[in-house]
Amino acid sequence: MGTKGSSMSPPPYDYDPFELLRQSNFSDDEYERCFRFFDSQKRGFWTREEFRRFLSSLFSNKQRPYFILNDRIEEYFRDTDFNQDDQIDYDEFIQAWKTTIKCAVRPISALVIVDVQNDFISGSLALHSCPANHQGEEVVPVINRVIRDVNFDVVAYTYDWHPLNHISFYENRHLRSAAPESPIAVDSAHVLDTVLFVGPPNLTSTIEQVLWPAHCIQKTPGADLHPDLIRVDNAIHVYKGTNPEIDSYSAFWDNMKLSKTSLDDQLRERSVTDVYVVGLATDVCVAATAMHAVENNYRTVLIEDACRGVNEHEIEVKRAELNECGSIFVDSDVVPGMVAGVDRRPEVARGMFVENLKAIGHYHPR
Repeated sequence: MGTKGSSMSPPPYDYDPFELLRQSNFSDDEYERCFRFFDSQKRGFWTREEFRRFLSSLFSNKQRPYFILNDRIEEYFRDTDFNQDDQIDYDEFIQAWKTTIKCAVRPISALVIVDVQNDFISGSLALHSCPANHQGEEVVPVINRVIRDVNFDVVAYTYDWHPLNHISFYENRHLRSAAPESPIAVDSAHVLDTVLFVGPPNLTSTIEQVLWPAHCIQKTPGADLHPDLIRVDNAIHVYKGTNPEIDSYSAFWDNMKLSKTSLDDQLRERSVTDVYVVGLATDVCVAATAMHAVENNYRTVLIEDACRGVNEHEIEVKRAELNECGSIFVDSDVVPGMVAGVDRRPEVARGMFVENLKAIGHYHPR
């Protein structure tokens, strides 16, 4: 099962019915014309081979099809063939694919810039002092280029925004009681060790916490965005980690999913379908944000050359987890085509397709 996003068939199609759909603002007449285009025998339904042609045309880059495994094509066919008669009629096509086609051809895309703050670049938790020895400032020119070159519908900046007594600070480790089952005692803990604290009674029984140097304290220079990072007008600004008792890596939820930020609501108000994640650090706040973006049913892309991390091993672990759940990793040079809807990756489509099947009552997991 699955897809290979890097392997592509050489001969391009000379006609793109999906571009005509975009130009017609996805009119019903143009959907019907799109269906008829792939109905080569003019019988009012698609065979498996005609359905394969449809997928090859939809999942393509400037009309060059992406390779899709036969197992995945068959899975899509069976999911679309609601009445299991071994053919796809127009009603099945429009119910199963209308939403996915529209999102693929004209996505509404948000760039979420995670925690590009001074403390992670040159301050108390600078990435160059962490095990991976990454240079956090290297993301700034890449992100700036993406902002300038790509027509994102929405841009969001996120901030670690901690009070002085925050639970994540190594310097505060004695302010709370360690749980008896903590793998490391507070007195013997070092920076980057993980301890288990007794949680506040109104929140949770225990809290697992990595001990970081004090960083991104509210209203301090260390919490400011890097001075060279482009600021976009009318952007979303999300402040996380404000509760002293719970850390918050993700820009969507705290680490225990007890409270959410405003990010999801603000993206939905703007009808966002696709979330592109960049920033610091890959294996911590970037990965957590991308994971929750997938959970919230956004088509999620991590721009790899616009991220830097803490630990190389953890970066690979998070990469595998994100790939498994449907997020993809790309370099910044391919992002313009993806946001424009001409580079349509099959890997990011499956989740939204399944969610649509669930919404119309036709999802039958196998």
